[in-house]
Amino acid sequence: MAIKLIIADDEPLVLVGLQSMLNYDELGIKIVSVARNGKQLEEAINTYNPDLVITDIKMPIKSGLEVLKHCRSTRGKLPLFIMLTSFEEFAFVKEALKYQAVDYLVKLELTEKSLKTSITKALSIIQEIQAAEDKTPYLVEKSSMQPFLDKFFVRLFNGLIETRENFTLQKEELGIDLNYPAFLVCYCEITESRDDKLVNLYYSTTQMIKETIRCYLACHITSLDMHHLAITFCLTKEQALHAATIISQVLEKTVQVIYNYFSVKLVCCVGTKVEDAFSLSDSFFAARQLMEQATADHPILFYDRQIIQTQNQTFNLADFREQLTKAFEELDALALKKVLNDVANSLETQEASRLQGIEAASNILYMAITLLPDGQQLVEQVFQDEQLGYRKIYKMNNVNQCAVWLRTLGNGLEELLLTRRQDYRAKVIANIQQYIKDNLGRKLQLGEVALLFGFSQNYLSSLFSKYGGCSFVEYTTNAKIQAAKDMMASGDYKMYEISDKLGFENAFYFSKVFKKVEGKSPREYLHQLSRKRN
Repeated sequence: MAIKLIIADDEPLVLVGLQSMLNYDELGIKIVSVARNGKQLEEAINTYNPDLVITDIKMPIKSGLEVLKHCRSTRGKLPLFIMLTSFEEFAFVKEALKYQAVDYLVKLELTEKSLKTSITKALSIIQEIQAAEDKTPYLVEKSSMQPFLDKFFVRLFNGLIETRENFTLQKEELGIDLNYPAFLVCYCEITESRDDKLVNLYYSTTQMIKETIRCYLACHITSLDMHHLAITFCLTKEQALHAATIISQVLEKTVQVIYNYFSVKLVCCVGTKVEDAFSLSDSFFAARQLMEQATADHPILFYDRQIIQTQNQTFNLADFREQLTKAFEELDALALKKVLNDVANSLETQEASRLQGIEAASNILYMAITLLPDGQQLVEQVFQDEQLGYRKIYKMNNVNQCAVWLRTLGNGLEELLLTRRQDYRAKVIANIQQYIKDNLGRKLQLGEVALLFGFSQNYLSSLFSKYGGCSFVEYTTNAKIQAAKDMMASGDYKMYEISDKLGFENAFYFSKVFKKVEGKSPREYLHQLSRKRN
């Protein structure tokens, strides 16, 4: 199968030149589309699902760099990008390379040879990616950032992100593109799963759903538990006008593909359309209400306010938001047990409907699985003596049974968290330390990392000092300096390159920090290394 290529540039002569400069057929490449601005490029990517994009780094409406960022946050490893630049755009080039652009080509220096060299490099990477996928088709391990993305969306769905400022900071820290005029959340249930291979089947199915839907629409997939996931559809203005028709067609295709590949059935409930991503909880809640009516014979439902009748509107899980947020944030076993008991009591005293009971319990289930360390294993352990495990919540016949389930969860988590509290907090710090090591090229701020992990800044600071052996700033600085020493020892980097790669403002500031930590300047350290080698 030919490699699909899209070329984008706002200069017609450049477009023509790129199309005619090489014999793409000989390279096994098919040009499927050309674009003259970022908006056209993004639409072409959604339509043709290319393997490779050659684009000008700056274009009207939306830049090539912006399209690259969007693709990296929504589409995974492909398509690869080769960026076209002018001499004065090196700052943009550095950012493009940070988002895994394969190469960059200066327009005034562009030749047949340089273009072919760059494309050959890209083709080699594409072959490696495809070979890896062939070995484990549709079975991929979650990326290192996926748990953070899942936590972000679970908190967003449940109204646990308290302010728009926090929402914006977390969104930007994670590189999530929510710059769309409209959104819809689809709540999905995977039925008839084979429990002996449940984990592999779930991730295989989830990956297939992601790959199928992204051929047509921008979206974010959020894992909830081993039977449920949420799809956040991100719609353009034109797509929003015909959202029900478009999403219905995409979901029909997806349901059929999933059944053909895995012999499992997918039930999809689509909530209300919202114009503000900060209000995704409204769409998620509406989608959840539909699940009561969904069946395998009618697997796709859309929310209709006139059809949905809730027996009691007085109960609202948002009333417990502050207590839930603090309990999960601080891994406070006693506080968590209390708030779950309070929710159970409220469901009973307000005579909430069965649906509201299941809704509240399942939302708390997703929070526990996503926000607690080893959350899935913890919840499974709490309900290990039950025939259906924690999934018995979906078979409850009345709200009182839901209340009992919540109290069981609270009591079980209290026991498990109290016995492992110190281990879990140490594990949280270990995860944060690993995140720091993986992001040494960035200027890491305590507040931003705290938001990313779902903690308050003050709480994370005290937690880090207690379980990390030093402050957040000290650990980050020491990690950067250790990385700098490793780079110096390799002999492959100049001093300004080390400074730049490790996120220091300039080489002078890097030298100052290095001397403060090591007691000697980088030059003195290099001289010392040289003497040891000789």
